[in-house]
Amino acid sequence: MDIRAVLFDLDNTLFDHAASARAGLDAFLQHLETPQDDELALVWFQLEQASYARFLAKELSFQEQRRERLRQFLPLAGLEVPTTDRMLDELFDVYLQTYEAGWAAFPDTVPALQSLRDGGLTVGVITNGNHRQQTLKISKIGLAPLIDRIFSSESTGHPKPLPEAFLQPCRSLGISPANALYVGDNFRVDVEGARNAGLPAIHLKRDGGGPAGTIQSLADLVPLLGAGTGAANDSITLV
Repeated sequence: MDIRAVLFDLDNTLFDHAASARAGLDAFLQHLETPQDDELALVWFQLEQASYARFLAKELSFQEQRRERLRQFLPLAGLEVPTTDRMLDELFDVYLQTYEAGWAAFPDTVPALQSLRDGGLTVGVITNGNHRQQTLKISKIGLAPLIDRIFSSESTGHPKPLPEAFLQPCRSLGISPANALYVGDNFRVDVEGARNAGLPAIHLKRDGGGPAGTIQSLADLVPLLGAGTGAANDSITLV
């Protein structure tokens, strides 16, 4: 298989969202004088996913999904909800400052992207989210020089797992979907979404396990692609 481009998901694939988000939440709860609690943290991340899904569905603006998260979370933490959007935004900024301060790429990200670029492959990102924030993440964690193009759902108008979220970047890059490998951590959104659009895909599952074609580290990716030659190794199962 002739792979000419490798396209990646961003959050929890190249960028350690989970770690920085938990750091942000811990600091936020401390600011609220609320004890850190695993169940409360679980609720926060569930609300994050639900509100973000509404943003991707264009039911809420990017800023409004943040406010909605606070409106639902604060009563569960036994706290009153601010009465104005400005107060909600200022409170969310407390979380945001620590979250952004903790932004970091996974240790295997830079070496993998550098090897792919050295092998002559195009490297891109297809991510669901606010274009400005996702681009800022890539810049702040030092990945901008290693990524040729960034395609966000906001910039393309199509969130993953819709086929067009993958097809539009391929057209923009001038590469056939069959020649663009996609790598992501979410099997339904990333792997199945890419496969349904005609791209081969690899599931990155950092905590281990998974069927054939699953990798646990980006360090496993380059050897599977024939040491950066652009031709996939015949032994790999591209899901």
